[in-house]
Amino acid sequence: MPKTCRARLYRVALVRWVDIPRRQVAALGLTPAPAGGLHALLRFNDDFDRVTLLPGKTGCWKLAIKVELLRAAGVDAGATIEFSLAPDTASREPELPAEMQRAFRSRPHLAELWAAHSVAQRRQLVRYILQAKSPEVQARRCWIFIDRLAETGRLSAG
Repeated sequence: MPKTCRARLYRVALVRWVDIPRRQVAALGLTPAPAGGLHALLRFNDDFDRVTLLPGKTGCWKLAIKVELLRAAGVDAGATIEFSLAPDTASREPELPAEMQRAFRSRPHLAELWAAHSVAQRRQLVRYILQAKSPEVQARRCWIFIDRLAETGRLSAG
């Protein structure tokens, strides 16, 4: 059963964060993340999100909460919110669009270049591709990144 937490939201640039005492998090049995954080399922305002707690200030973990969830609840920085956290053992690897799956099967070196990027970057890119409404635009977006990987070995343009 997830434990309810209370924390005050604060803002750093465009991101809203909460600090959670390490002793409170220790009792939750959250799943370790590869980079030293903890994976969790966040329940806030009847919405769920997959999150990663990161090392924060002394004695705390810090957690970024999506602004969309906060807007839906009508809260922002300075408010104290209640939420719960539970272990998240599912893979964070994004499910690739069919176009990318075909390209990576036929050109395995591109799959290796893809895998060299962080899971967060890969998830963000797949989310961007799938936001396109038409399959044609999704395929075009796939090929932009497939071609970029082939030419530069990177996903970003810069």
